[in-house]
Amino acid sequence: MDLAKIEELIQIVREANVSELTVRREGSSITIKKGAGASRPGVVRGQEEKASTPQPEEPGATAAEPEAEIAVTAPMVGIFHLVDPALQSGALVKAGQALGAIESMKLMNEIVADASGVVAEVTVEDGSPVEYGQTLFRLTPVETE
Repeated sequence: MDLAKIEELIQIVREANVSELTVRREGSSITIKKGAGASRPGVVRGQEEKASTPQPEEPGATAAEPEAEIAVTAPMVGIFHLVDPALQSGALVKAGQALGAIESMKLMNEIVADASGVVAEVTVEDGSPVEYGQTLFRLTPVETE
């Protein structure tokens, strides 16, 4: 997604009566949050695009670039339920593993991990109402064999 489109999305969020907007396109996504606590206008999800701004390399520099955090977001409005109460920070999850479910209109909709990783944070409590696009889990990517 080019910078002009991202700036257009930021402007839409500023003018609209929403607190967060997530756009998914071609294997990557961007989440734009509005609020006083936001340290940056958007968070890019996935390993294809990095959340940090690329910095020019200095000759001889060998600093490792940090991997982007993966945000698992709510695909709908409803009540969030953890699949396993033991699923807390530090737990290893695999791509496709069920992390939780959202109850909406008396139906349970499974939430699965998009990629393998270590749970960095569970951002909502079991039984809490969630909004579309709200971050449920933050994962630190790991390579699996």
